[in-house]
Amino acid sequence: MNNNNRKTGHSALALAIYSALASSAVYAEEADGAKSTQESIEVVEVKGIRSSIKESLFLKQNATAVVDLVVADDIGKFPDENLAEALQRIPGITITRNGGEGQKILVRGMGSGYNVTTLNGRKLASEDAGRDFNYDTIASELVNVLKVYKSPEARLIEGGIGAIIDIETRKPLALDGFTVSASAKGIYESRTKDTNPHASFIIGDKLDDDTFGVLFSAVYSKKTLREDSYSAAGFFDEDEGWGADSAGVPVDTNNNGKIDSVDEIFASKIPSYMYFTNAQDTRTRLGATLALQWRPSDQLDVNFDALYSRYNTDGHKYQIGFVNYDESWTPGTPLFTNAEFDELNRVVAMRQSGDATMVELLNLSEPRKTDTYQIGLNTVWHYSPSLKITADLAYSEAKNQNAGDNRFIVARGFVDSIDINYNTGNLLPDVTLAPGLTADQDYGAHYSLNSGTGVTDKVTDLKLFAQYLPESEGLLASVDFGVSYIKQSKGQNGFRSSNPSQFSRGGFYLNRDGYQFDNSSVFNRGEFELFKIPTNVFVPANFDNFLDGENSVSPEPWPSFDYDKLLAYFRSLNSAAADKSIVASVQKADTYEVSEAVTSAFVQANLQDTIADMPFNLNLGLRASKTTIDSMGYLYNFDAIVLDDANKPSSNEWQKTTYVTHSDDYTSVLPSMNFKLNIEDDLVFRSSVAKVLSRPALQYLRIWAAPNFTTFKEGLPTLSMGNPGVEPEKAVQADFTLEWYHGDTNSISGGLFFKDIESFISKTDRAITLGQNSYYASVPTAGQYGAKVSGAEFALSQSFDEYLPEPFNGFGVQFNYTYVKSNYDDPELKAKGLPFQGMSKNSYNAVVYYEQYGFQARLAYNWRSRYLVDPEAWGGPAWIKDYGQLDASASYDIYENISIFAEASNLTNNRHWGYVKRDDQVSNLERFGTQIALGIRGSF
Repeated sequence: MNNNNRKTGHSALALAIYSALASSAVYAEEADGAKSTQESIEVVEVKGIRSSIKESLFLKQNATAVVDLVVADDIGKFPDENLAEALQRIPGITITRNGGEGQKILVRGMGSGYNVTTLNGRKLASEDAGRDFNYDTIASELVNVLKVYKSPEARLIEGGIGAIIDIETRKPLALDGFTVSASAKGIYESRTKDTNPHASFIIGDKLDDDTFGVLFSAVYSKKTLREDSYSAAGFFDEDEGWGADSAGVPVDTNNNGKIDSVDEIFASKIPSYMYFTNAQDTRTRLGATLALQWRPSDQLDVNFDALYSRYNTDGHKYQIGFVNYDESWTPGTPLFTNAEFDELNRVVAMRQSGDATMVELLNLSEPRKTDTYQIGLNTVWHYSPSLKITADLAYSEAKNQNAGDNRFIVARGFVDSIDINYNTGNLLPDVTLAPGLTADQDYGAHYSLNSGTGVTDKVTDLKLFAQYLPESEGLLASVDFGVSYIKQSKGQNGFRSSNPSQFSRGGFYLNRDGYQFDNSSVFNRGEFELFKIPTNVFVPANFDNFLDGENSVSPEPWPSFDYDKLLAYFRSLNSAAADKSIVASVQKADTYEVSEAVTSAFVQANLQDTIADMPFNLNLGLRASKTTIDSMGYLYNFDAIVLDDANKPSSNEWQKTTYVTHSDDYTSVLPSMNFKLNIEDDLVFRSSVAKVLSRPALQYLRIWAAPNFTTFKEGLPTLSMGNPGVEPEKAVQADFTLEWYHGDTNSISGGLFFKDIESFISKTDRAITLGQNSYYASVPTAGQYGAKVSGAEFALSQSFDEYLPEPFNGFGVQFNYTYVKSNYDDPELKAKGLPFQGMSKNSYNAVVYYEQYGFQARLAYNWRSRYLVDPEAWGGPAWIKDYGQLDASASYDIYENISIFAEASNLTNNRHWGYVKRDDQVSNLERFGTQIALGIRGSF
């Protein structure tokens, strides 16, 4: 049937259907949803760009379900350094970045707990406080294949309305024999101007007549990253509530030195808060894998594998910020003059001046100290020609060790004036401080918050599967069935300073709380009264060329301070107050553990036959599970709350917490169908329909209740709380694809997908009674409304080895495009016309590669359209603007097994930015810099 004369006709048919699929996707607004997956096929050895593409297309073509893959170019060589950035090359996947590096993924616009990550088919623990997995924790050299199952099969773990992402490591018996591969490179970062090492190696062999294999790999890397950014909040917009919820910008337009009336309060393009930040981060990674494989006969295959990864970052940020409107917590509001207005009558330029012209100097740090590991044992026993039994045992653990190590330290400095000009035509305003901030100026103590969340995640994954193969050929090809037990326990320990403002206001809070102190260092500036921080606490600016690449004028680099010396100063004022109020302590109300045990059973019938001489594969599956939730945490003593006439607790006795547990459970039945039709050997049609679910966010399931006696609703104190009984979100989904494989490395594919989400978990507000009092509580519950997600994907892979003469036959291209549309069922949300948070309507990835004469080169550009980050930001919805990034790599074989290489990311140094409501109201802008690596690699 693989007939060249027939290929041309079918290629025309394929292209016609792709066009119809793409055009119909634009108008698709409601549908069912589903996905497909892939058969388990042994991965063969791959080398080079073309071999990687060939292997991924081979696995995709032979799958029954909808699956996309990224395969390592060679042993220990992934096409991208970061797993998230490798995944973004797959149709439908977009990523979020941390300091310019990929970290988390969204599949068809679904992120934040809608995807499940596994390692070698087992659920992998995550140091993230929620259900997300941070893909920057695992070095790419440790990975062989990334599989993205976009449609489910009954045999696969449930829990992903978005997708299931499986990270596969290598098996030793797949090696050719004794294998050693090693690489070393130096990574240069353009903004820090630092160069740091990155090294990896893999060693493996097959022994005892190829019945036993061992494979060990390790990687170490260090990297310094710098990010320069601008952030802003508070845009006064009358249509968004200005005049009701905010005061507007007061400007002395008649120059009499005061604000006479509301006629001198204006809407403003200049935001209420402005911050400039220099972030410097040192990131170190140490990872290793070990795999042992024993295959004494064709009937028995035993595999042991282990992965360990340590990923640490220090996350320092040096920031200045100031307030551009009258705020109650800033005594002596500075005078705003010299105003200029635009055609919308918004303030676009003005000056702050006066004794109270205050600039806050902030030091922030959010370190990550993470450890992730998994150990697993898999045994496959071919009991008979018709029965195969698989037992799989695994344990995984991840930790983020944070005992209050986050810093948010604020000192207050003063200048004569701040000039802000947003009337320049640049994306950012010109901002000039006079004088600029130095380490020798006077600064007052204001706010010293130490906080952090320590996370421990433990996963036990036990499976017993079997496959029955009928002895005679017929419609039934095989039956897969089995049971599994997965228990995940994620605990969080919360740490926080009890009173970060203890040394603010020149001793006001020390006096209030009865502490004795020396007030000789207190100074006054306007209406501010502050402790003067000793000069030796401050450190001169440790960066230059701030926001290089922007045409606007930014403040000159500013100093930072030494936290240990600052704490020593506070202790010199009163050590008991510093240790009790500033040093972080365990907050039991923010400490909890959620244990989730899922017992599942599945059966999947795999059928194969022909329709009009066209072979088909059909798997029909049913997966049933029972989920038991055990939630453990600490609750305040609500029985001890007695409210006074001002509706405030009359004492603090209620803040003593009690350990509480709660159990709940629910059952789920999830049918699935995946159909694959080989119209020709090289032309494949797939369809998939399934019911899927995503489990509630862990913070929803915790035992937690936090009253607020400052904010009232309907006359009642407000209360935020968890709900261990909330059930998962469920959806029905469908996929339809057409794929044409017209060569080992050539394919064109297109598809439609639909998801009908039954209901979202949302916060429901209602009055409840706890103890002696009533509260207006916000409780997570299964909402009344759901949503529809629909879209289309297109992918092209084309090498020109058969079409172009030498040397141009080494060229090839890859391209994919995704369109996603979301529609809320909730009439109120639908009226706003806003998409899901984090969902880009359009995204694409384009790769041009060349592979010839021992030389390889690759240019990859990834782009996503704007997406919503906060539908209720101050001033209107907040968006992130469309963003594209160009990466490149090249290598040359100087000997048969030794090559030199170069890599670069963010070559064009694009800005990453967002806005509120209008794209001239910039709410954040980031400059990451370019990374360049040079190295050498050898394989034997």
